[in-house]
Amino acid sequence: MSPRDPLQRLPAAPKVSSRAVYKLYKVHDALLELGARSCCQESSSCRPGVSENDDSFEVTMTATTEMTENELSEGSVAQIQILQSDGSVPSQNRDDVSPVSQAWFTTKEDKDTLASKGHKWKQGMWSKEEIDILMSNIDRYLKKRGIQDPTEIIFEMSKDERKDFYRSIAWGLNRPLFAVYRRVLRMYDNRNHVGKYTPEEIDKLKELREKHGNDWATIGAALGRSASSVKDRCRLMKDTCNTGKWTEEEERKLAEVVHELTGTEPGHTVTQGVSWASVAEMVGTRSEKQCRSKWLNYLNWKQSGGTEWTKEDDINLIKRIAELEVDDENDINWDIMAGGWSSVRSPQWLRSKWWTIKRQVSNHKDLPFPGNDYFHYLNICYYT
Repeated sequence: MSPRDPLQRLPAAPKVSSRAVYKLYKVHDALLELGARSCCQESSSCRPGVSENDDSFEVTMTATTEMTENELSEGSVAQIQILQSDGSVPSQNRDDVSPVSQAWFTTKEDKDTLASKGHKWKQGMWSKEEIDILMSNIDRYLKKRGIQDPTEIIFEMSKDERKDFYRSIAWGLNRPLFAVYRRVLRMYDNRNHVGKYTPEEIDKLKELREKHGNDWATIGAALGRSASSVKDRCRLMKDTCNTGKWTEEEERKLAEVVHELTGTEPGHTVTQGVSWASVAEMVGTRSEKQCRSKWLNYLNWKQSGGTEWTKEDDINLIKRIAELEVDDENDINWDIMAGGWSSVRSPQWLRSKWWTIKRQVSNHKDLPFPGNDYFHYLNICYYT
């Protein structure tokens, strides 16, 4: 084994079951996912510098709760030691690391555990500043290793060869590793930008889905598209879906289903906690995406007696956002912003409206948010 392998040879210890060894490896993997390394010693306590009260320690140790005393007797499991970075990132940036940006958490349980420790992370659209940080991290990683093309790492190297890549480029980003991974794939996989699916591709996609199930990589390779692209497209497919204008009967059915599943009364605003997959199944004639869009962009607003959106509303939205004390657009609470605003169709609709307003300024992507120039240009567009 290499010197850095956390499961080094140990002194004689009580016999441990194969199940316990398997679970110990799970703990080890969980530690690696938080940018940690573990080493073994005949003690269950931690060395100075790592406390059981440490947030990242507690998050990781949730993986050990299934082990019983019989499976892991005293002296058979090692101490846990969190090591420093391997130097992929300059020392002055090391304060930017957090359990969030170094963990491959994807389940609700993982997220709840981190949230219970007081950790928060960004979701939704990536800001220009985040993209700049990500690109800078990638550039630094490439230069350090003498690599010219990042796609060589992303698509050609094995997991072992690139094992430190995503954690290294996630420094300074308050997003989970999986979010960074997905963002990088979408940025560098040219197959994500092939264009709209043709009718022939849709037919072929249905055949491949029937044959390969959820093996998105195989399906994508057969179509010359990325795995994420074919997965997203399959979510929108439904042979029985109508297209075009909704009928009155479909709108009535959609409203009934939404209120039935959420336990609300007709006329009550519903914008959160809706299982759109369940809604689409019960409506029967429209896809999950169609149902969500129809409800959040129109029917919810219509049923609750909403008013039409005007140019004055555009100006009001600009003013409200300018007055917020947020450093990032992803920190805007759209639920609060939309509250009591009769011309807002849903918080999601209001966020889309903001993006539409921003696009009126040709160089909006180059303007820092927040900033006087940002809102100055927007006001010029909407006051003149």
